[in-house]
Amino acid sequence: MENSLTGQEINGYRIGPLLGVGGMGEVYQAFPANSDTPVAIKFLRMDYVDDPHFQARFIREIRIMQALQHENIVPIFDHGLVGGRQLYYTMRLISGMSLSTMMRRQKISPQAYDLILQQVCAALGFGHANNVIHRDIKPDNVFMERDAAGKLLVFLGDFGLGKREGMDNTLTEAGAAVGTPHYMSPEAIMGERPTPQSDIYSIGVLSYEVLLGKLPFTEPQPHKVAIAHVTKPVPRPSVLNPGFPPDLEDVLLKTLEKVPANRYASIEEFYQAYQMALDAMTESEANTTYAADNG
Repeated sequence: MENSLTGQEINGYRIGPLLGVGGMGEVYQAFPANSDTPVAIKFLRMDYVDDPHFQARFIREIRIMQALQHENIVPIFDHGLVGGRQLYYTMRLISGMSLSTMMRRQKISPQAYDLILQQVCAALGFGHANNVIHRDIKPDNVFMERDAAGKLLVFLGDFGLGKREGMDNTLTEAGAAVGTPHYMSPEAIMGERPTPQSDIYSIGVLSYEVLLGKLPFTEPQPHKVAIAHVTKPVPRPSVLNPGFPPDLEDVLLKTLEKVPANRYASIEEFYQAYQMALDAMTESEANTTYAADNG
C-alpha cells in the first residue's frame, strides 16, 4: 500500500513511517508538534472513509479504548478527523514487538509464557468487568516492550471488533461471524452473541499456538478453518508432542471446548488453572519449549 501520509503535518502531528496496515486501518509513527516523544497514529483507510459500516467500527474502537483505561491495554490519547472525512486516533507507541513477531523469532516455554499470559488475562478481565468482549484476540494484537528496569510490559490492543452493551449492533445485526477465523470460537463463527467464554476460547487458541508452535486447525481456506472449529475435535497437545505436560494439556483442552458452558467460567479462573498446571511441573518441564523445530 502506498505510504501516502509520511512527511505530512496533520492536525498538529508530523507523520513518520508506516508501521503497519490492518483490515481497516493504517498505523504510522507520529510526533506531536510540541513533543519529541513519538506516538502511534491510526487512520481509517481511505478506501473505507465513506463506508458507514467501517466508520462505525472505527468509532466503536475509539469509544471502547477510551473507556478501558488499564495498564495492559494500549492507551488512547487523541482522536479527530482529517479533512472532515478521515477518522484517526493516537495511542501509545509500543517500542518492542508483537507476540507474533516474538513467536517467529523464538520458541516460548510455559514459564516464559506465564508473564505474557498474566498481563493479557488482566487486560481481558478488565474488559469483561466493563462488559467489553474483545473478539479479535490473536498474536498480532498483543504487544510487548521492556521498561527502563527491564521489566516486560504487555499490552492488548485493537478493539475494533469489540462488543459492549449499549453500543450499536452493526457488527452482528445480520448474524455475521466477526473475528479472525483461526482464533474464533465455534459460537462466534455461527454468529451467536459473544460472551466472555468466546474470548476464553480465543485465548486458548493463542496459548495452544504459543506453546506448541502451531494452531489447532490449519486448513488451507479460512472457511474450512471455521468449519473445523465448529465440528472437529482439537488435536491433543500430547499427540503433537508426547512430552507435553498433562495438566497443561487439560487446561488448554478445557478452554477449547465447543460448548461455552464447558469452558472456564471466567478469564481469571482460566489463568488460575494455568498457574496451577505450571506449579505442578518440574522446573525443567516449565522451562522446556514444546514447539516442533519446523514450527
